[in-house]
Amino acid sequence: MHAELGELVAGSRSGRTAPDQITLYKSVGVAAQDAAATALVVASAREQSIGEEITLQ
Repeated sequence: MHAELGELVAGSRSGRTAPDQITLYKSVGVAAQDAAATALVVASAREQSIGEEITLQ
């Protein structure tokens, strides 16, 4: 499976279909795009009550 981030966000391509599938995100080095992707992932995780929040010091 290969899809661009925009395709996944727009819903024109599906992402993982099983929990054991691995997701790999390759950053293109554009800070604004990286921040936007991170915000979407965090929002989705919070909606689903999954993941673990950590505090960086």
